[in-house]
Amino acid sequence: AQERGRPAAEMSAGFFRGTAMDQDPRFKSKMKKLKKTMNFPPCYKQKVDMTKVRLAVLKPWISHRVTEILGFPDEIVIDLIFNLLEEKEKPDPKAMHIQVTGFLEKNAKGFMEELWEMLVSATNNPMGIPDEILEAKKKEILAKQKEKERLTAEVKRKQELLQKDNHPPRERRRDERWDRRSSRFDDRKDDRRRSRFRRRSDSPDERRRSDDDRRDNKRSRSRGRDRDRGDESD
Repeated sequence: AQERGRPAAEMSAGFFRGTAMDQDPRFKSKMKKLKKTMNFPPCYKQKVDMTKVRLAVLKPWISHRVTEILGFPDEIVIDLIFNLLEEKEKPDPKAMHIQVTGFLEKNAKGFMEELWEMLVSATNNPMGIPDEILEAKKKEILAKQKEKERLTAEVKRKQELLQKDNHPPRERRRDERWDRRSSRFDDRKDDRRRSRFRRRSDSPDERRRSDDDRRDNKRSRSRGRDRDRGDESD
């Protein structure tokens, strides 16, 4: 009567004291009663084949999740879950649920539901790894790749800045000379353009006078050369 009034969590935890549960004659009858009275997630109806599951990939997740729930890394609980999964090729989720309830208490249902869904996913996956873990790994790889590309671009940018600051003086002088030559060439072109523009803007009389002045200057220069030749012949 005293045992009949004990809660399921306390009863399941009590099974670990003394003999093993499989050897306890009271275990099977109590387990049957608990299975009938407790509410279990619908995902327990799906079968799991541990021969198709890569448990080594799941163990870090189990350890991390149990530590999150309890607030500290309880090796006893973690090893218990590992052993329950390794004992049989097709574990009983309801029996596991009852056994971990004594330790995880109200969090047992949520934990077991997550765990069983991952086991079902791993059973159906050719690689034996849950889809959730695969997706998380892909995101982790992509994040690392983006971070690597960002660091590479940052290093390249800094190298370019250093090269620019350490520009050789000889090349700098050559570039400055080239800039000056280009500037003078542009100034000459501008002067020629302005000269042509001024000539076009002059009136016809002004252009005629400038042409007459050029011809007079040419004649005076030729007369001067003739006089010089005459003096030389005398």
